Amino acid sequence: MLTMLIDHVGLIFFPDQEWFRIVGRIAFPLYCWFLVQGYQHTRNLKKYMWRLFWLACISQIPYTLAFNQWELNVIFTLLLGLLALYTMDHIQEEKTKWSFIFGIFIAGTIIPMDYGIYGILLILLFHSYSNRKLIAYHMIQNLVFLFAYGEGFWLQLFSILGSILIVLLPSYHPLTRFRWLYRSFYPVHLAILFFVLSIWGYRQ
Repeated sequence: MLTMLIDHVGLIFFPDQEWFRIVGRIAFPLYCWFLVQGYQHTRNLKKYMWRLFWLACISQIPYTLAFNQWELNVIFTLLLGLLALYTMDHIQEEKTKWSFIFGIFIAGTIIPMDYGIYGILLILLFHSYSNRKLIAYHMIQNLVFLFAYGEGFWLQLFSILGSILIVLLPSYHPLTRFRWLYRSFYPVHLAILFFVLSIWGYRQ
């Protein structure tokens, strides 16, 4: 949450200060990892998906206002990644499985959303690998997207720091306390940033 907040403060108020964005690259891999942990440990996957869906819907208005972006917010990307995980693990018939996966990839590519296909692939990577392989494949994915999208993607190379932290830090511990905080933080902090931006712009 802290690295995401730093990233968004920099994006909105200090767009010329790249260090905000570099620190912020740590956030998304951590959220991908926690999504995979939630998928593996949740007692009710259907409720988990619905929570993500409604959080994505609630977050869309403050996301659009704060960033002036007419695209879906990153929680929709996480939700598509969760659907991809479910498809990979629970659909047995190969043709049906890969048809669904292909559809999810197409949606992540053609529907404007934060991180999009990159985020979905990263979630699948976090589900499939750990330790050094996780870091190696994450870097390979970053380099492939850098080659595909050019210099505009270079900041995302720093997201490898998130994977390094995941490998170095202790293994998963359930987040059973303060659930309200990390579930509400995304839309609430965006709403606050938009409010501050509105005051800032008015005073200027």
